[in-house]
Amino acid sequence: MNAIYIGVDFHARQQTVCYLKTEDGELVVSELKHDNKDEVRAFYAQFTGRVIVGLEASGYSPWFEQMLTALGHEVWLGNATEIRRRARWRQKNDRRDAELILDLMLHDEFPRIHRPTPESSEILRMLRYRQKLVKMRTIGKNSLLALALQSGLSLRAKLFTKAGIQELCKATMSPVMAQQRDNG
Repeated sequence: MNAIYIGVDFHARQQTVCYLKTEDGELVVSELKHDNKDEVRAFYAQFTGRVIVGLEASGYSPWFEQMLTALGHEVWLGNATEIRRRARWRQKNDRRDAELILDLMLHDEFPRIHRPTPESSEILRMLRYRQKLVKMRTIGKNSLLALALQSGLSLRAKLFTKAGIQELCKATMSPVMAQQRDNG
């Protein structure tokens, strides 16, 4: 059985879909709005057998990729710059972009990029979040250190002990600096 290739021009709120009917080879172009995810799921659930969905890599598509994987469809992510470079026309529109993606897939010219496993993606997400928390903590500590120095306290690392915090709380500061200290 032949695979069904579906080219998708994916945006945050909607997508344009292009595929060939297996019965007569007719090109079908549809537009799906993302405000009703059940309709999007039902559209892709109608395809059976080996289904390959190609789209440009973007930051808005993880939910869509997960839905397709749950339906048992294969997802190909393409390099957006390479896809655009291979276009034969200069004007862009959603229909042409979806047709181009389908054409590249059918002619085995789709510029696929590596897609990490869902487990790897989750680990990377956790690491990025941890890095963000460490950065926020560092900013907070540096702000308190700056307030201490501006108040005439040169405690360095001792500032973050119980005694150092008590001394910082007793220090004379302007109302704005005191508010920053209390919120930090």
